[in-house]
Amino acid sequence: MPRSVTLTMITLAALLWLGPSQASESYEDYALRLVRKLPDGVTFRPDLEAYLNARASRYREQHDRRALKPSTKLRPAARAQAVEMLLGDFVGHESESGHRFKARFEAFAGPGEHGRFGENAARDRQKGDANKAKASALFQQWLDSTGHRRNLMHRDYRRVSTGVVQKGNHIYAIQIFWEK
Repeated sequence: MPRSVTLTMITLAALLWLGPSQASESYEDYALRLVRKLPDGVTFRPDLEAYLNARASRYREQHDRRALKPSTKLRPAARAQAVEMLLGDFVGHESESGHRFKARFEAFAGPGEHGRFGENAARDRQKGDANKAKASALFQQWLDSTGHRRNLMHRDYRRVSTGVVQKGNHIYAIQIFWEK
């Protein structure tokens, strides 16, 4: 099925599941609504979010970069994108609802007040428990990807917000990095 048809079907399904939406609804309102009303069987994993934040900081310190300060400021944005990836069964930086990363970021951080920023996205659908070992394998995906590793290691980044959702043994994760 073409991606545009899949996107349309997912967007319609999300609208039916979340209820009617006003045309003027901001991305921030949409994202907050999405994370407040999770689909059946979907849960957030704050333990894995903290674990991935710590892994990112530790890896940076081991490679002569400053540690990242975990922040809850952009966690709703990270969680919302993780939920959208799970619902649409994809990994990416544009949401199923059509919002690109910059717009999603600025909806929570404000325009131009944050310096440089970036995002890493991944999923793990392997068999086995959704635990730290699975989160570690997901983190390794980022390290094995040149672009994701470059994002993680950017010298200017000081903060990180991570969102992890689980359904069954599958996990979807987003890490958002920014400077200010």
